[in-house]
Amino acid sequence: MNKYLKYFFFITLSAFILGCESDDDQMVDLSGLASPSNLGASFTITQDNTGLVTITPTGQSANTFTVDFGDGSEPSSEIKPGESVDHIYAEGDYDVVVTGKNLNGVTAEGSQALTVSFRAPENLEVNIEKAADDNYTINVSATADYAAMFNVYFGDVDDEEPIAMMIGETVSHTYDAVGDYDVRVVALSGGAASTEVTQTVEIRDPLFLPIDFESPTKDYTFINFGPDQVVDPVIDNPDPTGINTSAKVAAYTKPAGSEVWAGTTTALDQPIDFSTQKYISVDVWSPQAGIPVIFKIENLADATIFVEDQVQTTVSNQWETLTFDMTAVDTSIDYGRIVLFFNFNTSGTGETYYFDNIQTTTLDPIKLPLTFESENLNYQWNGFGGATGAVIDNPDMSGINTSSRVSTLNKTSGSEVWAGISLNLEEPVDFSNGTTAKMKVWSPRAGTPILLKMEKSDSPPDANGNPSVFVEVQQSTTVAGEWEELSFDLSTFGAFDPSIDYDRVIVFYDFNTAGQGEDFYFDDIRIGDTAYISLFSDLDEDVTVDTWRTSWSISDYEEVEFDGRLTKHYFNLDFVGIETVAEQLDITGMTHFHTDVYIENGTTFRVKLVDVGPDGSFDGGDTTEHEVVFDDLPTGEWVSLDIPLSQFENLANRRNIAQLIYSGLPAGGVNVYLDNIYFHN
Repeated sequence: MNKYLKYFFFITLSAFILGCESDDDQMVDLSGLASPSNLGASFTITQDNTGLVTITPTGQSANTFTVDFGDGSEPSSEIKPGESVDHIYAEGDYDVVVTGKNLNGVTAEGSQALTVSFRAPENLEVNIEKAADDNYTINVSATADYAAMFNVYFGDVDDEEPIAMMIGETVSHTYDAVGDYDVRVVALSGGAASTEVTQTVEIRDPLFLPIDFESPTKDYTFINFGPDQVVDPVIDNPDPTGINTSAKVAAYTKPAGSEVWAGTTTALDQPIDFSTQKYISVDVWSPQAGIPVIFKIENLADATIFVEDQVQTTVSNQWETLTFDMTAVDTSIDYGRIVLFFNFNTSGTGETYYFDNIQTTTLDPIKLPLTFESENLNYQWNGFGGATGAVIDNPDMSGINTSSRVSTLNKTSGSEVWAGISLNLEEPVDFSNGTTAKMKVWSPRAGTPILLKMEKSDSPPDANGNPSVFVEVQQSTTVAGEWEELSFDLSTFGAFDPSIDYDRVIVFYDFNTAGQGEDFYFDDIRIGDTAYISLFSDLDEDVTVDTWRTSWSISDYEEVEFDGRLTKHYFNLDFVGIETVAEQLDITGMTHFHTDVYIENGTTFRVKLVDVGPDGSFDGGDTTEHEVVFDDLPTGEWVSLDIPLSQFENLANRRNIAQLIYSGLPAGGVNVYLDNIYFHN
C-alpha cells in the first residue's frame, strides 16, 4: 500500500510542478525549503510489561520521518507527520534517533532518550516551583530511578486527564484562582508498576508593600483589635478627590467605647524591603484634624520586636499623605506585620477613618526644580492621547545639559494632536522667586511648539473633565538636535494667579500636530530667572579633585563611582571633611543649598558656608562661619538635603562665599559620599 501511495505522490507532485510552469517553462525552485529541525519523539509505553512502545516522531519542516529504535533492529519505514510506529523493547535505556526529510531530500537527525523498565520507579523526587513573574503559574519537574515517564495531575478539575512529562522535561500549569491544590505526580515504569507523590501548593496573590487595595485577587483581610474582629476593610473610595482618586480604599471604624489602644492589623506575605527606603507613607482620610495616627511594624514571630512612629492629621474630611519614620529598623530583621492606630489614647466614638497606598518612601518630595537626578524618587509620568513619558539616561550629554538623567516624551505615530504627559507634584509650585518657568529642551526639529501647563489637580473639572484651574504658555524650539533653554512667562496667561497651589506639571511637544513617532527630551524645570549654581553633579566634570581638598591630606578624599554614581568620597574624618578652594561664589538670588549624601556609618553631618569677605581671607570665627548640623541622618541610603539658606544664621553677605565645608564626628574611619551639590532658588 505504501508503495502505491509513493507512486501516487510522485505522479501528483510531478503534475503539480508541470502545471505551475511559467510561460518560460521554468521549474519551481525547491532549494529554498527549510531543513528539518527540532527533531525528537514522544513515547507511549504500555503498562502490561510487554515492552510495547508507541513512538510518534516530532519536528519542523519535515515531510517524512524514519525511526532508528536504538536497539540494533532495522529502522522503521518512512512515517508521515502525525503518524506513529510501534516497537517492542527489552528493558533498558535507548537513544531513539529520528531522521526527518523535507521535499527537497534534505535530512537531519534528532534523538530522544527512552527508558524501558518493568519495576516500580524508586526515589521519586518532585520539584514544584512558582513562576518568578506569575503568582498563578507553577513549573513541575521530577526525577526517579527506573522511571520511563511521568503523569502529572494539577488538582484543579474533576476527572482530570494527566499531562505526560518525559524524562528531563518541565511542565507548566496556570491556575484560574487562588487556593490550595494537590499536585500528584505518577512515575511510570515500562510495566504495570508505578510510584506517585502528592504535594499541596498554595496559590496566593501575595500581600506586600505597596498596598493599594485595588487587586481583586489579593487577600486584604485585617484584624481589628480592642475589641477583636476579622474584617475585609476594602470599600469604594468615598471621597475620590485631591491626592487620592483611586477606586478602592480601606476603612476602619473605631467602635464606641473601644479600648484607647484599639486599631487594625494585617500580616504580610513578604517582609518589608527597607534596603533603600526607610520611611512609610500612608494616604489617610480623617473626620478631624489633629488626630494622632501611629504606624507600627512588627516581626511576625516576635511582636516585641517592632518600630513605630506617630504623626498627626492636619486636615479634616479630605485625603492627605502621612509619612512615618522607620529609620530605627534593624535591616537584619524581617518586619512582616503592619499595625495602624487611629486617635491613639482616646476611646472610640464610632468614627470612621480611611487609609490607602501604604508604601515605603523617602523624605525627598517631588517638587520644582525638577532635575530628575534623584535615585530615591519615582517620577511617574502619566501619558495621554497616545504619548508616553519616562526618566532615562541623557542621550545627548553635551552643550548646556551634561546631566546624567532627563525625561523623555514619545509622541507615538498617529497620536492625538494634544497628546502629552503629566507629573503630580508632592509640593505645590513656589512662585516667591518669580513667575517665569524655565526648561531645557531637545527636539529633532527646530520650530517645534512646546506647551508647558500647570494645573491645580483638585480644582473642579471643566467640560472635558480636566481641572479648570490652570496656567499654560507655549514656546517653540529654535535649534534641532541639541539642548537649549526656553523661558515660559506665566504672567502672560490671563487667568494666572501665583497664590494658587499648582501641583501638576504637564508637557506637550509638537502641540496641535498628530504624533510622528518621535522622541523629545526635557530637563531642569524650575521657576525663577537665576540658574542654579552647580558645584558637582553626577558625571559632571566641572569640579575636579584639585578643586576640593581635605583639612589634612589629599589621601582622605577621592572621586569614585559609588552606587552607580560619580561621587565625592571622604573618609578618615578628624572633625573636618572636604571644602571648596575654588573662586568665591556669588549666591545672590539663591534661596536653597542642595546636596545628596550617603553616610555608610554613623556620623554627625554638617554643612558650613564661609563668608571670606571682599579680601578673600578666612581666619575662622562665628561671624563668618554659618553652619547647619544634622545629628540623625539615616545611614546606608541616599538622603537628599535641600536646605533653605535662611537656616544659615546671620548669612548676610552672599557675594563672597568661597568655601563649602563638610565636617563630621566622630573622627576616624567614616565613609561619606556626596553628589548633586548646588545652590538654587
